[in-house]
Amino acid sequence: MDTIEVATLLGNPDCQIEATHVEGFDGFQLKVYTFTPNQKSTSSPVVFIPGWTSVMDGWAPLLSSWVENRVIYYVETREKISAQTPNRRLRRSDFEMMKHIQDIAAVCNSLQIPDDALWFGSSLGGTVILHGLMENQLKGKAAFLISPNSKFRFSGWMLPIISMPWWFYPPLIRLSLPYLKFRLKEKAQYIRYRRTLLNANVLRLKRSVQANRRYDLPPNLENVRIPIAICVAASATLHTGDDAQRLADELPKGRLLEVPSNQYAHEADVIVDIDAWESEF
Repeated sequence: MDTIEVATLLGNPDCQIEATHVEGFDGFQLKVYTFTPNQKSTSSPVVFIPGWTSVMDGWAPLLSSWVENRVIYYVETREKISAQTPNRRLRRSDFEMMKHIQDIAAVCNSLQIPDDALWFGSSLGGTVILHGLMENQLKGKAAFLISPNSKFRFSGWMLPIISMPWWFYPPLIRLSLPYLKFRLKEKAQYIRYRRTLLNANVLRLKRSVQANRRYDLPPNLENVRIPIAICVAASATLHTGDDAQRLADELPKGRLLEVPSNQYAHEADVIVDIDAWESEF
């Protein structure tokens, strides 16, 4: 999307919007949207990493309010359709977790994002942030993570599908939508996932699944010394295996925060929870 499309999506917020591709790692360029409030803000900037193949439409209710009060760097990871890829065949190794971390570190360095930034991430985005902090590749004053994945697992019956040609995926995605609708309790959450899957780059989607199907978050959570909020919603049925309480307990400054619903975490209401938690340190 260009800046006019983004402004329209967010209801023309009171801020400046810049959209650009920023050099990541090994030839990938990530799409970054920078929102700068017209009214001067004293709050730390936010580095916003949305979830796996997530599109901005699902975050519009939150962003439309937040971008008027804080500088926000909205970074779309390399599996998303907006990323520019190197002129070669894509490999599964291109989408391993460390490649995402190296991308984000490169973007932060290029944009000179200060070390006191607040991290905000969801799903895969939350995992990238948490793992990056553990490896000391990412810096920040705190991180607010919505349902980060400690592991990615796929059922045995899916493994042959992962090996099939990429052109098999579009019809498979459409066939899976009724099951997804059955699994998800919130209508708004289903709409977001449906929009995300139908707009995904299917080859990158396949490579990403192949690269991360055996991923496990390293056990050394004690390396993360900054405050971390692990935000969960009881209705987020696709993330029930994330053992959020364990993550919060093992992080030296971890906190489990429960919100009413998954949709709540995508709306402006969650800003109150973030501000209250952030005010404690």
